[in-house]
Amino acid sequence: MAEEVRKVPLKPIRAWEETRPPRRKSPRKRPQQQQELCVPQPFHADSPSPGNASCFMGPDSQEKETLEYINAFLKGNEQEEAKKLEFLDCVITISRAVLTRHPEGNLAAFLGKALLVKKIKELIDLEFVDSLTSGVRQQAMLAIMELSKVKPLLRGMELSSLLTVCFASTFSLPPANTNQGMEAALYNNTLNTMDELLKALVCEEEKPNLVVLQNILEVLLPWTASKEVHVRLRAVGRITWLTKFISGQHQFKGLEEFRVLGQLVGCLTLRCAEQEQEICRSAMEGLHHLYAFLLRQKLHLEGSTLAKQSAEYLQVFREWRAENTFWVTWFTNTSNIAMMFGKYFNPSERMDFLLTAIEGMRDTSVHDSVAARHMLHVILWVPSPSLERVSEAVMSIYHNLDSISEPLAQQQLLRALVVLGNQYSEEVVTTLLGCSLSCDSVAVEMWRVLTSHPKTAGKVLRELLDRLQEWPLRQHHDVSQQEAGVAPLAVGKIQRQQPVIVERLHEADRGVISNAITVLRDILAGMDRQSASTVAVQVAEKLLPFFHDESSKLRVLSIALFKHLLELVRGPSRRKMKELVLQSLVPLLLLLHDERPNVSQVCWDALSRAVEFLRWSQLGALVQRKELWRGCDCLVACYKERAETFLCQAMAFLKNPQAPIREAAIRFLGLTARQLDQKSQEKLEAIFNVLKGLQEDSKSSVRCLALQTMLILTACKKHRPARASLRTLLQRMRLMCTRESPVIEAAQLSE
Repeated sequence: MAEEVRKVPLKPIRAWEETRPPRRKSPRKRPQQQQELCVPQPFHADSPSPGNASCFMGPDSQEKETLEYINAFLKGNEQEEAKKLEFLDCVITISRAVLTRHPEGNLAAFLGKALLVKKIKELIDLEFVDSLTSGVRQQAMLAIMELSKVKPLLRGMELSSLLTVCFASTFSLPPANTNQGMEAALYNNTLNTMDELLKALVCEEEKPNLVVLQNILEVLLPWTASKEVHVRLRAVGRITWLTKFISGQHQFKGLEEFRVLGQLVGCLTLRCAEQEQEICRSAMEGLHHLYAFLLRQKLHLEGSTLAKQSAEYLQVFREWRAENTFWVTWFTNTSNIAMMFGKYFNPSERMDFLLTAIEGMRDTSVHDSVAARHMLHVILWVPSPSLERVSEAVMSIYHNLDSISEPLAQQQLLRALVVLGNQYSEEVVTTLLGCSLSCDSVAVEMWRVLTSHPKTAGKVLRELLDRLQEWPLRQHHDVSQQEAGVAPLAVGKIQRQQPVIVERLHEADRGVISNAITVLRDILAGMDRQSASTVAVQVAEKLLPFFHDESSKLRVLSIALFKHLLELVRGPSRRKMKELVLQSLVPLLLLLHDERPNVSQVCWDALSRAVEFLRWSQLGALVQRKELWRGCDCLVACYKERAETFLCQAMAFLKNPQAPIREAAIRFLGLTARQLDQKSQEKLEAIFNVLKGLQEDSKSSVRCLALQTMLILTACKKHRPARASLRTLLQRMRLMCTRESPVIEAAQLSE
């Protein structure tokens, strides 16, 4: 489809020159010089508004007639096309008169500009979009162009709303290839006039105003994502026109405030992946002009601060010359585009580019998701000092993740989250806590991904724990009502995510794990009873491996929290927790021999609470009297079917650095092995091999106890070693009794 229109370099083609209605009988005359009026007068059609200028040239008779016609039109509801065109022509006339006759060029000296703009918007908005047979659009844009030259200047919301109406009315017209004859010519003239209007808005005095350009682009860019091909083509065409204009300029107003470059490059990069070749070519050309603009500014800035023979200056200059030659091939690949622009983006522009790429991955987007994920991948790895507004990226991932079904796009988005979490963990955690208020599946998945990578997990968990620990303290300080309400609600609503975090704790450092366990109790305390009961079981399962961790602090914290979890479990969760309690008994019984009093005491407390939970009065009585080995005997005798499980748990403590715990583990092995039947010879052989390995232990008491246990198992006919092996065991035992200590009594030896 051929949508491109021929550009008119000097003046826009005026539709009324061919289609305008007959003029009124009174001829238009060039304004003649009048007597200066220095005293402000009340507003009439033939006098200025008060307080606008100290002195100005008053309107002549024809200008009075023009003002009267404008006022009459503003008060009425005229529907005739000829009258509309005449009104717009009058606006053009009076705007030019103001520039000629008023020293400050202020339209308010004659009438209100805001009222005129409102009326022009209404006229444009009333135009049909299914066909183009009227010159009102073109005439209206010409009127806006003239109004833009007089004060007060069009800025902010007023300009944005005006442009929105213009773009909506023009871009929504049928494709250009459906127009014929006069309609085709009118269409070309209308787009030409729009381009000239945009150029006129950007130009202020002698320098283009980049703040105004930014206002225009902010309204224009959303149209590049339209579902309609011809609409996207028209929007990209206008952007390319504007970028071509600014690329040829050297001095600008508001250069420091131009903050739309990242979003602009992102949108054009996505359009370069279009299947519609005309859009693709137009977007590539727009990027070419933007890159030239960027390099020219870079050369100008560096040339003013650095010697023109410096390495930095020469490198930019070489890139500028190469871009002019090879730009057609450079801008055919989205990854290349992201790399080229990315190294010149400031942190905010880089973030805008990233956010545009994320939006381009959505299933509902007309953009190519492959191009979008390439953009996201490259921009995160382009060397850059930092990113700004990281919270916006986290929010964008949160809002868009569920709307992206393409697996590779999802993976790239989550990888981006991990990169952000590693580099900006504080902002990521704080923002994601706010997103987690609803505790939905998207937030849970984001937490899971962040805590599934070892390098990121430690940073993220540390920040999470800091945030959760701060909130109780902040309740005692002055905080806003909103902040005070959101923080407790976030704690942790995040409760359902705690098992996910605890599941990954083994990948983080012990300091983070210890802090996490400390905070978990407070989080659980804030839950309702049913939720706390369910989560307690999940957390308890993850705590058991920490019972024999090398850090005594971590052992104490995990065992103390386990005891607390037993107090939270209710109803159906008791059955699941019972299994975990049975798994905890052997570690707790063995850790009672820990040389550190605080560890031993917390084990006694947890063990007492565990037998209460099991409602096992016999074992409970033995524990209360601290009859340890009778308690172990009772445990093994009552759960013969779990003998192999108990053996595996005890064997894990044979490598404990504390000799008393190793000795306790050996004794427990002996008690448990007696409950094995003759079918468990392989397991018994494994136990014997482990005990043989303890013959090299540094503690003689451990060596003797290991030999004693081997002899006892042999005497009980649980294990049947070869005769030579038994003889060797007895010789070793006698040697130990003689040289080291009388550990084994004569009765045991004779047995």
